Amino acid sequence: MWKRGLIIGGFTAVCAAALWALYAMKGAEAPVLEPAAQKVTVEQSVSDSVHSYNLAELTDGCSADDGVFCAIELAVKCTMNPDMAGCDKGAVPGFVLGKTEETPRPTEIAFTITKIKPVPGSSKISVYTTSDCDAVWFGLCKGTVIYSLKQEGGRWAVDNIFALEP
Repeated sequence: MWKRGLIIGGFTAVCAAALWALYAMKGAEAPVLEPAAQKVTVEQSVSDSVHSYNLAELTDGCSADDGVFCAIELAVKCTMNPDMAGCDKGAVPGFVLGKTEETPRPTEIAFTITKIKPVPGSSKISVYTTSDCDAVWFGLCKGTVIYSLKQEGGRWAVDNIFALEP
């Protein structure tokens, strides 16, 4: 008989401890699984509208005052015309400037900035875009295209371009 009382008492104690733990955890914040990303201040003065470019209508300079947008715009223009002013390895990845006969360059590119995300542990940022173009161009102008940007001489510069498979 005393064994039955001991078992019932133990079961009651375990249930009470579980209820107390649930009550105590109810107000607790969820644990952070990633280290906090270094804060990178980015002012996005350009709206999330579609920005379209045509090779026949390209002009030098940037069409906005936002440094992040201007870096991406330069990369897009250099993809279409690598001989354009400002197209150098300090502003865009070297492969953008390469000459290739097998892969034709796009003559039309359109993109929308969808997200700007700091890269943890660095001063770089990743700018996610939804892009479209009239060529294949290594798969780097259709779908979700990510521009990796870094600070270069007080301005933003694209140091790499990635694409996510649809």
